[in-house]
Amino acid sequence: MNLFRKLLSVLVFALVLTGTAQTQQQESASESPILVNAEPPSSDASARAENGPNIYPWLAAGLVARGVPAIDVRSAEEVAATGTLANATNIAHTEIEALIQFIGEDRDRTVVLYCGSGRRAGLAIDSLRERGYHGLVNAGGYEDFAEAIDQR
Repeated sequence: MNLFRKLLSVLVFALVLTGTAQTQQQESASESPILVNAEPPSSDASARAENGPNIYPWLAAGLVARGVPAIDVRSAEEVAATGTLANATNIAHTEIEALIQFIGEDRDRTVVLYCGSGRRAGLAIDSLRERGYHGLVNAGGYEDFAEAIDQR
C-alpha cells in the first residue's frame, strides 16, 4: 500500500508538471506575433515606438515588389527636395479626395502609403478607413521604406 501511494504521488506530480509546462507554452504562443521573423534585424525600434506599431516598411517593400501601388503622402515641396521612390505617386496626406480617386472604387484594394516618418501616412490611413477603405499599409518613413526596398 505504501508503494502504491508513492507511485501515485510521483504520477500526480508528473502530471502537474506536464500540465504547467503546457500552460506556459500555450501562454507563450498566444503572446507570439503572427508574423514570424517579419522584422529584419536592422529595423529601427525607436522609430516604431514613436510612430506606433502599425508601420511595416519590410511588408510594404514586399507588396510594392509584387506591383502594389505606393503613395507618397508628403508635400510636393518635400518630394521636390528629397525625391521619391520609383513608381510612387505623390498625393499629400491632406488631399483625401485625391487619395480616394487614386485608390478607386475598390475599398479593399491594397495600397501602400508612406511619408517622412509614418505619422502623416497614418493620418491619411485613418481618414480613409473612416470612409470605408481597407487594405491600406503604412510603410513608415521614406528612408526606412527605401532601405527595406533596397534589402529585397
